[in-house]
Amino acid sequence: MDSDLISEVPGPAAETPRTVHSYNVRICHWINLVACVYLLWSGIHIFLDFPELYWGHTGYRGYPAAFRLADWGLSWDEAGKIGDRRWGRNYHFTFAWVFLINGAVYVGWNLYSRHFRNQMLPARDELTVANVRTELVDHVPWRSRTHASDGLPRAQSRGYGTLQKTSYLVLIFVFVPIMILTGIAQSPGLTAAMPWLLDLFGGRQSARTLHTIGTVALVLFVIVHLLEITAAGFFTKVRSMITGKAR
Repeated sequence: MDSDLISEVPGPAAETPRTVHSYNVRICHWINLVACVYLLWSGIHIFLDFPELYWGHTGYRGYPAAFRLADWGLSWDEAGKIGDRRWGRNYHFTFAWVFLINGAVYVGWNLYSRHFRNQMLPARDELTVANVRTELVDHVPWRSRTHASDGLPRAQSRGYGTLQKTSYLVLIFVFVPIMILTGIAQSPGLTAAMPWLLDLFGGRQSARTLHTIGTVALVLFVIVHLLEITAAGFFTKVRSMITGKAR
């Protein structure tokens, strides 16, 4: 057979790359990752230097605590040797500003570009009990390894599911503001200008306890997020967040 004729025989259609993440989403995502890692690491150092949680306005060593690390086998002195409060505070406040500014840019840009409305705001038919039940059934037994909520293979899914949309919106517009406010409420200088924060959370020690609980909840959220990425194809998802393209 003539080679020219062979070259004209159509082969399998090549998968066309499509844009799944904008520059803004990708840049803010990776900046946010770095900021959160430093916030978590520095926050652990701060907590180890004062390894007890209290409720109300008062809290000091020997005061009745809501949580004590010593009850879990690590004494106050042992925890203090591991933690470095001065190093932790410096990095925590620095990357808190990075996180805050980066988050403001992310939210502002995506509101301007209508990304939230077009891709992350659940439609009315998505909020039905039947649809939410279907997504829950799909996620619990990890059927999501092969198919997304839109019926496509995970690697080809073009949008967020209802659970993803809801969790991301709650994370961005509810959870993160609470974490920021509970963090600010621990600063005597800032609460002097905004004393209502202490009343809002019932005291500086209550704010610290809520901030710590929120940190644990955020770590659990990230673990579930990573499990979902792994189930959907870890390298494919990471590559799309770097290049912005997916096949």
